[in-house]
Amino acid sequence: MNSKKTVAILHYSYPPIIGGVEFVMREQAKVLAKNRCRVKIITGRGESREKEILMELIPEIGSTGLKNKTINGELNNGIVSERFRRLKEVIYQKVKHSLKGVDICIIHNVMTMHFNLALTSALNEIVNEFHQGIKFYFWCHDAALINPDYKIKEPSWYPYNLLSNFNQNAAYIAISEWRKNQLSQLFGVSESLIKVIPNGIDIKSFLRISDSVWKMASHEKIFDEDLVMLFPSRIVKRKNYELAIRITEEIVASGKRCKLLVTSPFDPHNSDSKEYYDYLQHLIKKLGLENHVLFLIDLKDKYGLDIGYHQLRDLYKICDLLLITSSQEGFGIPLLEAAAMKMPIACTRIPSLLEVAKDKALFFEPDENPSDIAQKIVDYLEAQPTYFMFRRVISKFSWEAIYRDYLKDLLD
Repeated sequence: MNSKKTVAILHYSYPPIIGGVEFVMREQAKVLAKNRCRVKIITGRGESREKEILMELIPEIGSTGLKNKTINGELNNGIVSERFRRLKEVIYQKVKHSLKGVDICIIHNVMTMHFNLALTSALNEIVNEFHQGIKFYFWCHDAALINPDYKIKEPSWYPYNLLSNFNQNAAYIAISEWRKNQLSQLFGVSESLIKVIPNGIDIKSFLRISDSVWKMASHEKIFDEDLVMLFPSRIVKRKNYELAIRITEEIVASGKRCKLLVTSPFDPHNSDSKEYYDYLQHLIKKLGLENHVLFLIDLKDKYGLDIGYHQLRDLYKICDLLLITSSQEGFGIPLLEAAAMKMPIACTRIPSLLEVAKDKALFFEPDENPSDIAQKIVDYLEAQPTYFMFRRVISKFSWEAIYRDYLKDLLD
């Protein structure tokens, strides 16, 4: 891929204007810029708050405004007025100028929606004229002619007929298989001519995860795992970390990609803490689990971690299960934290934890076979759809995954 490619993204409006398409545009722009593309937004309204994303405002391509409403009224009555032709020409000239030096142009929704048909018509001509030098993608979130909410009087009239016209000089993208099927019927073409690229979500922003934890999770491939367990506690022997490590070993041996994250600060009141930590590190190496059991105290300087209240909360957000293997506890605050974050809990059957969780956690005996515990944990999680959906979103619908699986190929 040419890292210097220039990508234009065009739509009626852009954030802070609120809308699903607008949010998708912004995330596309951000992930493309992050992957070393030059990105330009061409829109009627909005502003760029990212310095690496250029913004070119062309008021005429917006979907609102008195002139546009007047023209839409005329077109709805079959009148293609001089007013429409003048607006189309202005848009044609301004957009053509904006596309100078652009390698790829992504046009969101405009070619299948009727909110500014002067723009649709102008873009149709631009695509036909410049497709040999610019790769055009028509990104179809919606389509007016297949939506009963939009009452188009006569779809065969110009320029409404452009909304059902399949332009062979552009590539079409639908946001779902269902939408692809609808579009193929609307255009009268094979579904193979329409590519599906789903929408995504900015996990880091949506969950408000700190830069340090996000960097750690990304670099340590936390999001590539099938199962991530969290054990937030100090290094003291009564936590029985050996059992947690053995459980992790058994889950990995079963064929699942698994990580155990241990927050693991040393106990300043316990002189045996460092000695116990060294023993655990030796056990991890002996079992070949260096990439599966992470003591976050060891990653503190590498990622700027400071596992206080806020970063601890971030860890709960990115993990799948709270694992507590303690042989004794006075109370069990992590159970409260996990419950507040709606995280499943697996813990030892000891009096204090039973008192806190009652029957709302997966319990096991402190001396139970690690293999049996591992299987219980896997079965417990696989019975919870939220666990599967979270992993599915992380692996397939984060914008990092959307870029990796789809957008990257569009740039070649």
